[in-house]
Amino acid sequence: MFLQQIAHVPCATHDSSWRLLFPALVAGFLTACGGGDPQGTQATSPPAQLSNAAAQCTPVAGFNAVWEDMKSSCVSCHAQGQLAGGTKFVLSSAGSELQNFNLVRNYALTSSDLLLSKPIGLPNHAGGRPYMNANSLQSQRLAQLVPQMLSQVCAVPNVAIPPASAVLLQGVSLMKDSTTLAKAAILLAGRNPSPGELQSAQAGGDVGLRQVIRGYMQGPAFEAFMHEVGDTHFLTPGVRISSNSGYNPADWPLAGSVLGAENVAQAPNEVRTRFDRSARSEPIELMKYIVRNDLPYTDMVSANYTVVNGIMAQFLGAQVSGSFVNKDDDSEFRRATLPSARLGGLREHAGVLSTHPWLYRFPTTETNRNRHRVNVLYKQFLATDVSALAVRPLDDGVGFRTPTIENPACAVCHDTIDPVAAGFQNWNENNRYLPHRTGSVDHALPSSYRSNSYPKNELNRAYYVAGDNWFRDVKAPGFGATPMPGGYTGNPVALQWLGKQLAADPRFALGAVHFWYQGLYGRAPLKAPQDPSSPQFAVLQAAYSGQHAELQAIAERFTTNRGYGSFNVRDLLVDLIMSPLFRAERAAQLSTSRKAELGDVGSVNMLTPAQLNRKLMGLVGQTWSDFNSPYRGWALYYGEFDGDQRITRAQAHTMMQGVSITRLTASLSCRVTKADFDKPRDARLLFPMVSLTDLPDRPAGQGAIVENIRHLHKALWKEDVAANDVEVQRTLRLFNEVWADRASAPARPVDCAYNAGNDASYTGRAWAAVIAYMLGDPQFLYE
Repeated sequence: MFLQQIAHVPCATHDSSWRLLFPALVAGFLTACGGGDPQGTQATSPPAQLSNAAAQCTPVAGFNAVWEDMKSSCVSCHAQGQLAGGTKFVLSSAGSELQNFNLVRNYALTSSDLLLSKPIGLPNHAGGRPYMNANSLQSQRLAQLVPQMLSQVCAVPNVAIPPASAVLLQGVSLMKDSTTLAKAAILLAGRNPSPGELQSAQAGGDVGLRQVIRGYMQGPAFEAFMHEVGDTHFLTPGVRISSNSGYNPADWPLAGSVLGAENVAQAPNEVRTRFDRSARSEPIELMKYIVRNDLPYTDMVSANYTVVNGIMAQFLGAQVSGSFVNKDDDSEFRRATLPSARLGGLREHAGVLSTHPWLYRFPTTETNRNRHRVNVLYKQFLATDVSALAVRPLDDGVGFRTPTIENPACAVCHDTIDPVAAGFQNWNENNRYLPHRTGSVDHALPSSYRSNSYPKNELNRAYYVAGDNWFRDVKAPGFGATPMPGGYTGNPVALQWLGKQLAADPRFALGAVHFWYQGLYGRAPLKAPQDPSSPQFAVLQAAYSGQHAELQAIAERFTTNRGYGSFNVRDLLVDLIMSPLFRAERAAQLSTSRKAELGDVGSVNMLTPAQLNRKLMGLVGQTWSDFNSPYRGWALYYGEFDGDQRITRAQAHTMMQGVSITRLTASLSCRVTKADFDKPRDARLLFPMVSLTDLPDRPAGQGAIVENIRHLHKALWKEDVAANDVEVQRTLRLFNEVWADRASAPARPVDCAYNAGNDASYTGRAWAAVIAYMLGDPQFLYE
């Protein structure tokens, strides 16, 4: 789908039938031309790093055995992209013994005590005790090795080691600044850049380009872009507000009339619909509020507030900061806190994590105990897949009273997941906040756990102790090596505490990069390959390492204040667009392995129905009405996403997408052509250089037609090309052939705004054919 396809496309020799019949193949976007674009740029790389003193050290005797121990016990966590990938001890699963020896030695030079103590679970090792105790063979081997490494003397070579991203992008040409700006304008503002914006970007160099791109991050199109990013991650369209797991009237007495409470007069359907729609979007509106006001992205998980609009404030009794300009405008959301009418005081807030839609879409059960939520939390905010720590055994042949603690095969995951799961201790499986009271204690523990029939501990005593708010048959509440205040007895702001731990975690910045990368690039970042025996492992590892290095560099910049505060999302989006991962356009003379390495480089991705409609409005002046409801009808067929049952967006064209686009072009082409010609020439988006009386059989007419085709290629396809360019000539040939066939055009009914009465010269219909061709091409449908 991306740069891997470049080599299959002859330079500037696309076949028009291919373009029309196979829009799923987007290789035409990126041309494999030797030497690259003279107006583009070569991929710029971060500065190379000088190798340190340990980089050339030869492994000492005994390391081979230690490395075998580490490969089986440590690399699954302590590698890029894995659970401990954000720590200072990171190994290379694809690296040589020499490389990993020096990684281990570097760590031992400053932290030899931790290198020896962590494998036996001290102090508070999240990975458990892979070496069991200090008397194990693995631990003794490591203990014998450390003094040898510390006493080793190595020469310091004066060799520059290029970062992995520079290696990956070697020989890749980047798109021009004007093309980068055009892509950013379409994705974030739904239009082409204005002449003034192009001039500012060109005059200001890199700084000017960044400023203009940042300027696109406001207004309705950008708000819609953020909403779709939120839908992708939070799946809010599938949230149910009035259901068994929705808002409970016992907790929200003011909302009984919109929640179906008994013995309460129900509000009109229109009011209930407005409330449902507003409450469903709470986490997305909170995210938009953070971005819009240049607040730190850490508020996504640590904010002690939420946002509400007028109708939510009315029925939830929210304490709103400031006053609404128009309380009946459902798009106006203000900062607020929510009360706990049943308990008194306020409910805890932890950014999006404490919102009903997030809890609803990532549910728990009495036995799951919030583990699913922790898995989602790590993926969305820490760029970590905790479920990949180990493969759960089907039958280990041994009976354990509490396998999640006692069975090492289970504990490798649960030692990390279970303490964090306690952060959600105040919500039960129906998403109610502290719904139970035992004695004077409010809690969310299920009755099954508190029952006398629940299994007993090793002393034949009940696990549940009156006053508890967490399960005692799992690890104690906490995050990493930090215990949670309150422990098993509970913490009324446990999730708020957890949110602050997440925001302070070194992986949080990379989690934000991954989150917004998917919004801009239309796909998730690569995952580290897991099977070293695969023939493709080295290539996949190179692709992953290069991308990871670039995203990690962006994450590090994200934590700094560049004028708008640290953790600023607008700055992050600019960095993602300016990245060579986004701007990569060409590569020459690709081998099979090089194609695979570059397979995920470049920003070519299929626009969603909503994005395509914004692009249509900005570039041709009209939307396709069948895409106005982005998750229903033809939009659902095309995008394959509704945020409810279908939760993965389409990324490439299949037959259904082809049928949808055929319908779109047939419906729109004549209409937008006539609408544009009906405008004064200086107000036209598509046809500023021709009139309907410019005929191709006259020199002046042919010249005007060619110039307007060049304009269309630039406006719709971002191609600033000469009149003799092969693509311009192909489009001209299409226009001329349609016009030449006017006398023998089939006499079947055609739903076109032009006919013999208003298009006697047939040029209107010839231009409509050109528009249909250009709107149906991957150059328009992908960004």
